[in-house]
Amino acid sequence: MSPLGLSLNTLSKNTKLNRFLRLNLLKYVVRPARKVEDYDVIKSTELQLDKSVSSAFKKYLNAIGFRSYVIPTQFGEMHYYDSNPKSDLEPIIFIHGLGSSAQSWWILAQMLENKRRIIMPDLFHMSGFSKANNPVMDFLQHSQSVVELIKNITNDKVDICGLSLGGWISLHIAATESKMINKVILMNPAGLKINLFALRDTLTYLSWTKFQTLYPGIMKAFPYTGALFLSETAKRALFRNLKSDHVKDLLKLSKPEHFMDSFLGKIKCPVLLLWGREDQLLSNQIPIVLTKRINNIQSIWVEKCAHVLSLEAPVNCYLEINKFLNLSGIKDNKFTKALLSISKPYPTNPIVIKEIHHDY
Repeated sequence: MSPLGLSLNTLSKNTKLNRFLRLNLLKYVVRPARKVEDYDVIKSTELQLDKSVSSAFKKYLNAIGFRSYVIPTQFGEMHYYDSNPKSDLEPIIFIHGLGSSAQSWWILAQMLENKRRIIMPDLFHMSGFSKANNPVMDFLQHSQSVVELIKNITNDKVDICGLSLGGWISLHIAATESKMINKVILMNPAGLKINLFALRDTLTYLSWTKFQTLYPGIMKAFPYTGALFLSETAKRALFRNLKSDHVKDLLKLSKPEHFMDSFLGKIKCPVLLLWGREDQLLSNQIPIVLTKRINNIQSIWVEKCAHVLSLEAPVNCYLEINKFLNLSGIKDNKFTKALLSISKPYPTNPIVIKEIHHDY
């Protein structure tokens, strides 16, 4: 056993000293230290930190009006945040991406909370608070769990907004449950057969060294790159989430028939597509194909941003959603005014069909 292992074993019965040591080791995590992923004690500390931060942020969201609720589904107990169950405002459902949680929508949620009823579910087997019945779920089961949530909370049509895996789910629900959906907002959605299973192979064999080169293509914008403490902490947390067994299982269970290529023509509702131009996790041909094959779609490149637009470019997302959902007539709340006063939107450009590659 290494000297570090012997030291930790000696201190294991001393809770205060052990906690002090674990917290001090975090300076190597956020740096991060070389081969830090190989030390079980540090991985354990990181996971504890993730849970503590998520729990604390859950309390914050509850305190500012996004209360936690749980509903039973056939797949387990789904946790979600709701801005106001008794609201007369039309609901919008925000669906997060792979390995993430509903908390990734917190900025947009606060910006829109006076204009819409905000619903943010935690998908099963991700980093949120939903508790699944089974150890594995495939894509169709994840989609069905969101359908059950929507049916449980309202009998009216909803708007739905999804990022990455959440975008894939949003596309599927819009195509197969069209009577439930009013409008769809997509942010770097997955779900097409371009570079089929490339994402699965990338994440299945993802090392820390490889991930560091991939990260700027997932989280490009400041402060998720360029701010020493925040960017390194976000990088480590995202790496852990994407390396989880649940994420790998979901990707392994994905079948060709789960992909949306043959469903796109069935989507009749208005669609807004926002795509971070610097995305290196998914192919930049996906937004081109979506623009070509979905009839009623507005498609926009968001420049200088990568994959997680809800956190990288919340001002862009807000401004485009505000126009798309015809919310401009409602005054911005204080949080939105403050954010708009200090943050400028990134440049945008329309996505045009002529960029299609003929070999698709």
